[in-house]
Amino acid sequence: MHTCSHAVFGCMDFRIQGTIDKLLEYLNVKEGTFDRVICAGGAANKEQLETHLGLSKRLHDSHVAVLSVHEDCGAGAVKEDLYKAADTARSLGFEPKLFYIKLDGTWEEVQPQGVSG
Repeated sequence: MHTCSHAVFGCMDFRIQGTIDKLLEYLNVKEGTFDRVICAGGAANKEQLETHLGLSKRLHDSHVAVLSVHEDCGAGAVKEDLYKAADTARSLGFEPKLFYIKLDGTWEEVQPQGVSG
């Protein structure tokens, strides 16, 4: 089995791709060492999230989910969607890391509900 530790889930919006790459660099998640899923709405797209996190777990034994949504999302994703995404990730055996991407090239780490830190 080919393995990777992280599954990265984000929106397809061209405006945030560079910021996601910077976030991964900040997290020390190196290119070629993670599964990346890009779809409209990012982590707020529950159907795609369940499908692709499940595949990443089964095919590559990944265990950390880097989940993001961004401001001004045309697919309607909002920051609060990250809480449901975290629940989905946990139910599939992942440790969720949640990020709200801003259009100015920054991000905000969001703590999952029920987790202090």
